[in-house]
Amino acid sequence: MLKVSRGFVASLFGIGMTLLAWFGSWAWPGWPASLAVDVLAKYADFPDLPRPVKGTVVVLLIIINVGTWAALIRAAMLLIPRRAEA
Repeated sequence: MLKVSRGFVASLFGIGMTLLAWFGSWAWPGWPASLAVDVLAKYADFPDLPRPVKGTVVVLLIIINVGTWAALIRAAMLLIPRRAEA
């Protein structure tokens, strides 16, 4: 049996939720990035930013979304006990 760490599973879940936010028809999987955009809008107007800065912001939004979902699923995993190893 292949053993994978809980952190790896949590990060895969975060990536999956981010892909669902980008390509799915729902908006709720992208709430962490949406919240970050709302905060950013108070300090800068996204369309007026230079192209390299826009690219950096998009990468940071992806990192925020993946990281938030991974942290949430990892926290949930801490509440679930591991199976007893034989």
